[in-house]
Amino acid sequence: MLVSPGMAYLTMDAEIDHGRIIASEPQKLPPTGRALLTVLESGERKPDLEKIQSLLGTLKTSVDAVEWQRQMRAEWDRR
Repeated sequence: MLVSPGMAYLTMDAEIDHGRIIASEPQKLPPTGRALLTVLESGERKPDLEKIQSLLGTLKTSVDAVEWQRQMRAEWDRR
């Protein structure tokens, strides 16, 4: 639990069943309060392998990252 002055944050696992939120550890919840909800994608969706394969290699670059950084630092040193 993350606590800051005047606020307490609790992160816990829950399931959603037809719009109802079912906490895995309901005893940790306060009797009343407010909540922010982050919905995670279910594992049922499969990745689009064709799209992934079409994108592979598109971010490759012929620039040597270490050499590029050295050049950038050298520019700043000259100023």
